Amino acid sequence: MKTLGFETTRDDAMAVGTVIRRARFESRSGLPVSAACVVANGVRETLTALLGASVGIRLFEPSIPAPPVWRAILHDARLYRVRGSLADAAIVLRPDDAVALAAIFFGESVAAPMPVRALSAIECDVIDRMVDALIVNLDVVCGARDGRRAERVGDLNGFVTYFELLVEPAGARIGVALSRDPSPASGSTFDAIHLAPVPVCARATLELGGIDLLGVSRIVVGSLLPIPAVALSRCTLTAGGQRLAQGDCGVSNGRFALTADSRRDPT
Repeated sequence: MKTLGFETTRDDAMAVGTVIRRARFESRSGLPVSAACVVANGVRETLTALLGASVGIRLFEPSIPAPPVWRAILHDARLYRVRGSLADAAIVLRPDDAVALAAIFFGESVAAPMPVRALSAIECDVIDRMVDALIVNLDVVCGARDGRRAERVGDLNGFVTYFELLVEPAGARIGVALSRDPSPASGSTFDAIHLAPVPVCARATLELGGIDLLGVSRIVVGSLLPIPAVALSRCTLTAGGQRLAQGDCGVSNGRFALTADSRRDPT
């Protein structure tokens, strides 16, 4: 969804007091943060139950990554896909995050950054079981799931929305991707009646025909200019340089009037 945003203010601009940021349209996820919070809270409770110890979850708001960002997110990551009635969802575990999560399940210290390495067969099984336990929390963003287990996949082609959950104190991130961004809820509509109090300067013009320069020079007080009857049906109503209507001109109740027989919506 394209929304109006503003460019990031540079530090040097702030230093000289320039705080006006340029407006721009940018892609922004329509997934409500409240829905992502429900997922985060469910993941926290599931991990707490699995580990037998309290964990914290920090939520990073949903976004729509650009293609280069998607490539960086999915590079060498373990991907688990589930199919839902509203959208497909996926759990994304990058290599260092998978190692950190496996470490906390085996009671290893995660105070220092964990080295990136291949998971053992036992660790892979533990991570797979953890993901199967976590996917029950995705129903709020993907709808009713088709199946109880997640499917290991090699790519997430066509996925749009992404957000992350930071597991504390392990420092591991669990990514959640969705195959479609929710459609924005329709709000109040805008109607022409809302513009009724705004004054508009409209002008009716009548094309009487053409006259050469020599003929103009001969016009004096009392000169008569012939007006063909057909010209009276060529009256045009304009506003702001845009033609609004066309029709016959005349007089009604002592005022010049226009009877519109065709309309052109302004662009």
